[in-house]
Amino acid sequence: TSGNYGDNPLVLLLHGWPESWYSWRHQISALSSNGYYACAPDMRGYGGTDKPLETHEYNVQKVSLDVVEIAKCLGYDRFV
Repeated sequence: TSGNYGDNPLVLLLHGWPESWYSWRHQISALSSNGYYACAPDMRGYGGTDKPLETHEYNVQKVSLDVVEIAKCLGYDRFV
């Protein structure tokens, strides 16, 4: 994450397989310097995150809820 936490609009940068947050490293600083709070979390099953064994734990609904919870934990109810 980078930027002024809570003061600037939140941008969540989400990756797919086989990427990680690192894929967004250049965009994070560019967004931050333009007034956004940029966050690029490792998605469920990647990096140091929990790795559920059951494939149904990776469906769109579960991953979408993960993203909403990330925003809530950062103190936001809206994000791009």
